[in-house]
Amino acid sequence: MDRYRDAWISNDPDQVRALFTEDAMYGVSPWKEPWTGREEIVRRWTSEAQQDVRLDYEVLAVEGDLAAIHWHVHAREAGDPVAIEYDGVLTARFAADGRCAEHREWFSRRPLED
Repeated sequence: MDRYRDAWISNDPDQVRALFTEDAMYGVSPWKEPWTGREEIVRRWTSEAQQDVRLDYEVLAVEGDLAAIHWHVHAREAGDPVAIEYDGVLTARFAADGRCAEHREWFSRRPLED
């Protein structure tokens, strides 16, 4: 999760790429098709730059190669005067080399008043 936070803050494609297996799946919502394959994940993740990202997390459970994590983010995208707060839970399944093979998340977001 520390590497995940660093990749979100930097929005650097190489840092994002290093997190995932080549055939990884990234589910951003139960209502949307998941991103499939590392290159699609990198392309979509880095499509919009962010600034002032703060991500805190708590690992809720680990069972074998599966982890459940609660995460909380404050973010302000470049040029946007309104910060956004996100709160969610994700599950991640890891390959033997430690990279994420399957990521699913459920979250809520709200704008924050300055």
